[in-house]
Amino acid sequence: MKKESNIYSIGITPTDKNCPAGEKTGGMYLKQGKIPVLSCEGACIRGEISRLAAHMVAKEEPYRRGCNGELLTVPGSALTQWITSAEKIVLIDGCFLHCYGRILENLLGKEKLAIFDALSYYRKYTEHFDIDEVPEVQRRETAKMVADAVLAKLQRTNSRSTKTCAETACEGSASAASASAKGTGCGS
Repeated sequence: MKKESNIYSIGITPTDKNCPAGEKTGGMYLKQGKIPVLSCEGACIRGEISRLAAHMVAKEEPYRRGCNGELLTVPGSALTQWITSAEKIVLIDGCFLHCYGRILENLLGKEKLAIFDALSYYRKYTEHFDIDEVPEVQRRETAKMVADAVLAKLQRTNSRSTKTCAETACEGSASAASASAKGTGCGS
């Protein structure tokens, strides 16, 4: 990992392979104009809840699940083309670290992203790391709560024409208050 000022760069070994299912699916989603949904894939309970929530959101129209690995490592793939050419991308980050959001802001542009912090919706399990420390039924219920909140905000966003999706997505969150105080982003 190389650090240049405050930005890290990571080298990725190229591949000449592609995923046949990804090629078919990416091409179809691109043609249909589906909105990509990506999520934190962290190993802890917060990453698991955001991943489950993203799957739930992606079952609704016009959303579909995107592949993080392919986006980051197979630049010529149909899935990558679909995600990078989308006007809007939904990202459900697992917590306040916004790991994946910080990557995608540089890769895709902040203006294209509707970033949601899953933890800000349920505010529990912070003492846990291991996914199995939270029973599966509670994980799924919590993910459903997050997915419902994300879909509700996305629906409100679609009915507003004066705010960008990213601005509406972080209303009510700590990042909105911070951005408002700085006079940038949400709330400005």
